[in-house]
Amino acid sequence: MNERSTRLGALGALAWANAVAHGLGLVFALFGMRPGSPLVPLAERTSYLAGRPPGWIWGWGVWMICALLLVSWMVLLRHRLPGRCALATLALVVSAAGMTADLLCDAIQIQVLPLAATFGEPGHFLAWERLAAIGGATVANGLYTAGVLLMTLALGARIGAPARWAGFATTAAGSAMAVAGLLPSPALLEAAAGPTIGGFCLWAVLVARDLRRHRAPRSAAP
Repeated sequence: MNERSTRLGALGALAWANAVAHGLGLVFALFGMRPGSPLVPLAERTSYLAGRPPGWIWGWGVWMICALLLVSWMVLLRHRLPGRCALATLALVVSAAGMTADLLCDAIQIQVLPLAATFGEPGHFLAWERLAAIGGATVANGLYTAGVLLMTLALGARIGAPARWAGFATTAAGSAMAVAGLLPSPALLEAAAGPTIGGFCLWAVLVARDLRRHRAPRSAAP
């Protein structure tokens, strides 16, 4: 019972850690990262990035932490489900694949784009920028989105309707983000990012709450 309670407590703590980290990431995105994004003219953002601004560097660092926390959350959810749940396992696999792409693209944002803005031709900068955007918004976020949907379906009746709808809302907004990265459409990406991140945070907190309430009967409780 102690181990079970500890695991349930870890779910709640990790859900809130995800919510706080993702919320902090949105703050950085608004105030430290937006000036270096395609939402501003090319000359302005290359000038901004050439100075390696702390808001840009630390902002992407926070998003790297978010990627690690998201996959850790999926790991705990997978272990929470009894037996071999194919949907939950697949959710973990695709989320881990998303994290791999995400960390690589975040590293490009931190290290390569400021260098390209300082020393590269505009075409080279745009190529790296497009690669990082597609890899992060479309590939990584698309895989995260699939992971949330699969895990929501795997949890089934263990979670309530609000948590399920939060998962579906996250899936819808995350799909819009993935499309925006591929188009590309910076305006759509910005519009979909808040609902995607907010929906994921709400989903995680609601799922943790519901799993604490859902106590499967045990045949031999000590």
